[in-house]
Amino acid sequence: MTVAVIVNPGRIGDVRRAREAVTSLVTALDEPVPLWLETSPEDPGPGQARQAIRDGATMVLAWGGDGTVMGVAAELAHTDVALGVLPGGTGNLLARNMGIPLAVSDAITCAYRGRDRRIDLLDVYLGRGERRVSSVMCGMGWDAAMMAAPEALKKTLGWGAYAIEGARRFRQQPMRLRMSIDGGPEQHLYGRTVLIANVGTLVAGLDLLPESEPDDGCLEVLVIDPSTPLDWLRTTAGIVRGKGSEGDPSRTLLRGRDVVVSTGQSRKRQVDGDLVSDGHGFHVRVLAGALKVRVPA
Repeated sequence: MTVAVIVNPGRIGDVRRAREAVTSLVTALDEPVPLWLETSPEDPGPGQARQAIRDGATMVLAWGGDGTVMGVAAELAHTDVALGVLPGGTGNLLARNMGIPLAVSDAITCAYRGRDRRIDLLDVYLGRGERRVSSVMCGMGWDAAMMAAPEALKKTLGWGAYAIEGARRFRQQPMRLRMSIDGGPEQHLYGRTVLIANVGTLVAGLDLLPESEPDDGCLEVLVIDPSTPLDWLRTTAGIVRGKGSEGDPSRTLLRGRDVVVSTGQSRKRQVDGDLVSDGHGFHVRVLAGALKVRVPA
């Protein structure tokens, strides 16, 4: 294999030592030293991924947070170049959902000695010409508000910062949602959060959507609207235990390949755990089997 490592320097600390560590680990696997490309604030991964493809890479390792991983993944979509993930963020959502080890040394071994798995991606249109590619999920409302946790708090508490921010905002008023699935008739729902998901595990290993599979060519649409303290308790307990939506009247689960969601008031939105511009909804299509990912053998 010809391998390139795309690194977000802000996520890994001492870049020189990190590069030496990667070289040592790869050499121990009896593999050639990989190409080394660093992201920048102006180019957080896509340009480096295009460079890696031009240089003949057959596998690209993305080392950084979820934003770095998706910046690289978007460029590898619909190619035969495999993505390896070296977790370096707080959420590490794609790694968690694919069973990729969170320790960098183990993740490198997984990339070189694992197997290929084709997964779906989400094409997320946010309006005003803004489009994102997602591997995990996009959301609007309470879940996106959680992601607004201060960076200093995330560095101190890790995923606990999201829990604190979520608790602070959980009394926000529900949204009036208009939703269309696969071009069908418009549905009207209330929800404190709406998620369109390819996979179901969030930060801290919470399995919000155990019904999701990353390679089934389908999107799961989850609307959560707990109203009373008992509703919140039941829904939270179900999420912690990894239970699905069945039996929880506060959760509405829909499925489709093309989803349009809108609401009257502008709300916070997130894509793969990263906040994007506030807005009134999104249009999401599934890109079936678009990305080759290296997962444990």
